[in-house]
Amino acid sequence: MVKDTSKQIRFSLMMLLQFFSRGAWFVTLGTYLGKGMNQSGAFIGFSYSLFGIGAILSPFFVGMIADRFFPTQRVLGVLNILAGVLMVVLSQITDPSIFVWILFAYCIVYTPTEALCNSIVFHHLPRRYFPYVRLFGTIGWVLAGLSVNMVLGKFVPDVEMTAVPLLLSAGMSILLGLYNFTLPKTEVVNKGGRVGLKDIISIDALRMLKDRNFLVFLGACLLIGIPIQMYFAFFNMFLNDIGVENVASKMTLGQVSEATFMIFIPWMIVRFGLKWMMTLGLAFWSIRFFMFSQITVDANVLIITAILIHGACYDFFNVTGSIYVDVKAGEKIRSAAQGLFMLVFLGLGKFFGSNVAGFLSTIYEGGPDGAKFDWTAIFQTTGIITFVITFLFILMFRDKQKFELDN
Repeated sequence: MVKDTSKQIRFSLMMLLQFFSRGAWFVTLGTYLGKGMNQSGAFIGFSYSLFGIGAILSPFFVGMIADRFFPTQRVLGVLNILAGVLMVVLSQITDPSIFVWILFAYCIVYTPTEALCNSIVFHHLPRRYFPYVRLFGTIGWVLAGLSVNMVLGKFVPDVEMTAVPLLLSAGMSILLGLYNFTLPKTEVVNKGGRVGLKDIISIDALRMLKDRNFLVFLGACLLIGIPIQMYFAFFNMFLNDIGVENVASKMTLGQVSEATFMIFIPWMIVRFGLKWMMTLGLAFWSIRFFMFSQITVDANVLIITAILIHGACYDFFNVTGSIYVDVKAGEKIRSAAQGLFMLVFLGLGKFFGSNVAGFLSTIYEGGPDGAKFDWTAIFQTTGIITFVITFLFILMFRDKQKFELDN
């Protein structure tokens, strides 16, 4: 028990630093590109989609390495330090054509790290600990958002429109990389074993696609990328566009909500089951976007309420989804299966969702009162799309297998 507690503390700090490093730049990037660099909605959507492309290219390869050749904590250390260096370079680039290439390189390096963090936690601790460890990732994201406005904003005017948040991310990534090397050793699975083509392309993980319910789950991961990327790529810009102040700090309330909901996930999974937990996550995304469509600059209660729903949206689907993948995969292909999940959720889902979000923004360019876009139409359309996704998931996902969280 003492040993598990010590590991839980160390992995919680890992998660905090991991999500601080992404939260520092991910939310404000759309505002920086749209207002600081004066780029179009299509460019913003494409930039966010690079995160998805990176996730498509890297997780299988890195997951295979972490499972078979090198301890996962060392792989994480190298990747996070390199990510920090690339972010420093990115902060100095103002040419859009060069910017996207450096961002692309960063995304390839960074995207495997979240899946490998999950893999480390599942390797060392019983599954019931995962939501509590992952909770600190949410805390890290909150601290990043508060740091942008409450700390950096004191010294840099209109900080969300600058590259300063990128530098904050860079420093945290390098610190995280150094910390990764101090983590408990994650033993290599099948060390010294033969590695054939089926291992390199993760055939074992791909065999999970024969399970119809798992395939439906991954389909939902792909499609839910539309509302997720619409939120991350455009909601910060939307609130800035209509004149809301301290947007990055206000948006951290979503992560406060995420942290609160995270505590109840194990209890809710036992009582409601994985299907209905994930269904609730999808449904809340739809409700949330219909709320977004009614927001005005002085609608403070609606703004705060819509942001606070983020916890139910993200935790119920994403965190529960990580647990679902782990129990379906088992120990042997744990990292590869988490890589498959992240490939679809963070890879294909973000690429598809970002470009659909960018496409919708070009359809509704030029809103009332000089706004950059017709935000009401954009959010109503996204809400309808998400409602359809939720309905299809209810009909098609029928996994009744009982899962244990104590393993």
